[in-house]
Amino acid sequence: MTRGMILSRLVVVVFFHTMALADDVPSKPSFDRQVMPLLKVRCVKCHGPAKREAKLSLASPNGFARGGKNGELLVAGRLEESLIWKRIADDEMPPDEPLTEDEKQILQRWIEAGVPGLPKLVSGAPEAADHWAFAPLRSPTLPEVRVGPLAANPIDRLLLPGLEAEGLSLGLEADRQTLARRVSFDLTGVPPTPAEVAAFLSDSSPDAYGRMVERYLASPRYGERWGKYWLDAAGYADSNGYFAADSDRPLAYRYRDYVIRSWNQDKPLDQFVREQLAGDELSGYRPGDQVTPEVVDQLVAGHFLRNSQDGTGESDGNPDELRADRYAVLEGAIEIIGSSLFGMTFQCARCHDHKFEPITQKDYYQLQAILYPAFPVDHWVKPNERVVDAPLSAELEEWTARTKALEGQIASLKSEFRVWSERNRSKGAVRFQDNFDAEPGRLSLAWSSKAPADATPFGSPPVNLDSEVAPGALIQDGVLRIIESGTGGNRFLSTKQAFDWTPDNKGGWIQVTFDLVDRKLNVDGVPAERVGFYLALADYEDKKKAGGGNVLIDGNPSGGAEVHVDYPGADSRAAGKIGGTGYESGHRYGVRITNEGENKYRLEHVVDWQPEGPAVTLTAADLPDGGFGFEYCCNRSFVVDHLLIEAGEKPAEDSDAQIRNAEQKGYTDRLKAIESKRTARPGKIAWVHDLEATPPEVHLLLRGNYSARGPVVEPGIPAVLADPDNPFRVGSPTAGLPSTGARLALANWITRPGSRASALLARVTVNRIWQYHFGVGLVATPENLGYSGAPPLHAPLLEELSRTLVESGWSAKVLNRLIVNSRAYRQTSKATEPGEVRDPGNGLLWRYPMRRLDAEAIRDAMLAASGELDGRMGGPYVPAERKGNGTVAVEESVNGAHRRSVYLQQRRTHVVGVLEDFDAPSIVINCTRRNATTIPLQSLSLLNSDFVLARARVMAQRLEREAGPSAAGKVAHAFLVAVGRAPTEDELAAAKRFLDAQPARYQGQADAVERSWADFCQALLASNAFLYVE
Repeated sequence: MTRGMILSRLVVVVFFHTMALADDVPSKPSFDRQVMPLLKVRCVKCHGPAKREAKLSLASPNGFARGGKNGELLVAGRLEESLIWKRIADDEMPPDEPLTEDEKQILQRWIEAGVPGLPKLVSGAPEAADHWAFAPLRSPTLPEVRVGPLAANPIDRLLLPGLEAEGLSLGLEADRQTLARRVSFDLTGVPPTPAEVAAFLSDSSPDAYGRMVERYLASPRYGERWGKYWLDAAGYADSNGYFAADSDRPLAYRYRDYVIRSWNQDKPLDQFVREQLAGDELSGYRPGDQVTPEVVDQLVAGHFLRNSQDGTGESDGNPDELRADRYAVLEGAIEIIGSSLFGMTFQCARCHDHKFEPITQKDYYQLQAILYPAFPVDHWVKPNERVVDAPLSAELEEWTARTKALEGQIASLKSEFRVWSERNRSKGAVRFQDNFDAEPGRLSLAWSSKAPADATPFGSPPVNLDSEVAPGALIQDGVLRIIESGTGGNRFLSTKQAFDWTPDNKGGWIQVTFDLVDRKLNVDGVPAERVGFYLALADYEDKKKAGGGNVLIDGNPSGGAEVHVDYPGADSRAAGKIGGTGYESGHRYGVRITNEGENKYRLEHVVDWQPEGPAVTLTAADLPDGGFGFEYCCNRSFVVDHLLIEAGEKPAEDSDAQIRNAEQKGYTDRLKAIESKRTARPGKIAWVHDLEATPPEVHLLLRGNYSARGPVVEPGIPAVLADPDNPFRVGSPTAGLPSTGARLALANWITRPGSRASALLARVTVNRIWQYHFGVGLVATPENLGYSGAPPLHAPLLEELSRTLVESGWSAKVLNRLIVNSRAYRQTSKATEPGEVRDPGNGLLWRYPMRRLDAEAIRDAMLAASGELDGRMGGPYVPAERKGNGTVAVEESVNGAHRRSVYLQQRRTHVVGVLEDFDAPSIVINCTRRNATTIPLQSLSLLNSDFVLARARVMAQRLEREAGPSAAGKVAHAFLVAVGRAPTEDELAAAKRFLDAQPARYQGQADAVERSWADFCQALLASNAFLYVE
């Protein structure tokens, strides 16, 4: 079936971010962007930090300037006197594959130009220490700018000179609708509400934009958006990820909640880091101590070190395999620390000195020695045993009171059911009999909506249950089940209420029919000539009482089918007739109930599928439970719990058993509902702590082999980040605490003001935040700011923002505020011809880079557009399950199914399909940079995903409720809730054409118009206007 429409052609925008934009004319190659990257690729293998042939390292500018055992490499401006050129020109170096002519030209022009950009030799500095990422923070000079309004923001001041050098400038400011949507998504991850857009558009004050920014910074949605990116970098998952087992981490959600809470509180990011590395040591907590919210946060924060994969709870192999699994946990933690905090890859140094980065194997195992006391390989504690019980006093008191109240409800319910059972134990039978003679036998049957594919009866059943509704509607009142009887017949039983219809289900009908052959119905192998409708109406709940009979159908006593009900204790029978002549062999008889709309229902007797005789019209009446019953003669109502066709005699005690069984299920359901409100005792934390104060002995592993122990190593840090003003020292353990103090020493060292380590941490943090505003970081390799990473595209800007972050007290909100208030951020995304020609990759930021929403924002925005987004925060994850077809989804019936994506279960082995399709990461180690692919699967998902189709249907219903009957009004409202703006004239015309033509595709079905609106909403949710932020 064709769905949707195309409001505009799909535009695939691919951004090529150039990492080698030359500052100078072509005759003067850039040292940072052309010369050094070339040397790293072609020369560092033999002349780097790990291997220095001829005592020469070309891994850093300082090593380049220092030269090797054969003397200086360069004579500025004199090509033939430069040793490096002689080796290269003669193809002597590199020995395995000489440089190409183009590569030689870069070096030749650079030397002839006087080696521009080569830093001066830093006297006495370690060779790697002069690399830009490892140096202390600098304070760049902010250039003067001619454009007055731009002078206030350092971002604009530092970008403008580069733009002006190319004859470019920042673009015009984007319109208000665009800015509202951009800022809302960037700061909160969800679209602005129509009310928020309207408030911004109507605010004429000069600081309207700034006030909007502050509202979003203060929103609790802010922490959900920015916390998610830290969770990516920290390697967070709700499962252990050990091969196919991928067992659950039931307490991991507390770390997720801690992260979101910390970002919402704007917790200083240096404190945020210290808590995650050594929260237990910072708190001074001893098991059994009373705790404060601050101490709880510190204990929960340590889960950062437990985020890596951990299969030690499942592994039960030989000792070598167990040892390997345990070391793998340590290795994962080090890799996460390296990429998320240091912006470097450490893993290569596990087996040997890093070939491209100034990280030695000794550095690696010194870091491992810091973590080892909490993860001692020879005295391992399995993950499910690393739990402490540390509840807050108020939290524990509230839980105790709530649990006591629930236990009281359970006791009351059990007592109530016992009383009801005693009172109704000996009530009489409730059944109908027609005028035929009876023979033993019984078939029980109830209303149902449809039979599952595997519920096909054996043979041709004599009794059929049929239901049909108007197109697009479903009767949700039961699922047909088959119970095989001992005599080989078929028994059908539905377990839900019969008439669970909604008033708008107009045109739907449901009926029960049976075949009569030779005036006998063969049921369970026993012939019967008496067939009737059996109605059991006893309920121990207050909404319906046993006894007090009302009439469902009263047939024609003179030869027709007489249908009546005797309730327990009732003596009334009212008049009302359907049906005609008596039953004849060879025909199919039945009763049909049709919804006529306006709360009216029609009951008819049917013969061979055709109505016969007069119909009875009933009116729906609301019941206390919110369902619908029927009023007959305007003063009687009934409720159908179980509607059965019965052939033959039925003992009275069987009827009582039927009622008791039905009510037993109702009782059980209510009991389960109360039990479901029970929660585990609060305060359990999956924590990290050293097992003892005396540090265990840690060895460097030769070639990374777990069985090949090398020399003992002490806790330490990478030498490249060492500086005299920030020594790494492990203090004396705190008395009474099982702590070596090594992790606390690391936490204090990496965040100490003015140090190389804290400067690197600031650069890594700023680059990550910038990346999620502009699509690419100031350094295009956020996981690697080292030698082998990309150079910064705007180095002074990175330094200025890093300095601002530190001076603000490590406030992420200060940095986000500065970025979104800049003209560079607020400018339009529209391209200009000069910009496309002179800077096609937009590296100079002459326009805002339009980009696709990330996976979570797409899902959350769809829920927001349909009006279903569940704003509840925190708590255990919403479970996701793999279906039979291999897809992973959250069932619509699950509690919390419409919560934000950050609260969905984060499994390592499978990602929720609608998120995976749009590049949500699968957390093997961690994720510091998200992809934004464009693949056919995304279009297929938007067309066929159950999730997308459901959101489109509900969105269409929202338009009907909120926008009224006008098609133009509904289209305008659809655009507002989906893309935050009014439709253009072309879009409005295209929508009208589609909505005029689409109903014909449904061939006159009753709900063709409703389906067409759902198709329109689906098309809008699949459009670029929805999927992209301009």
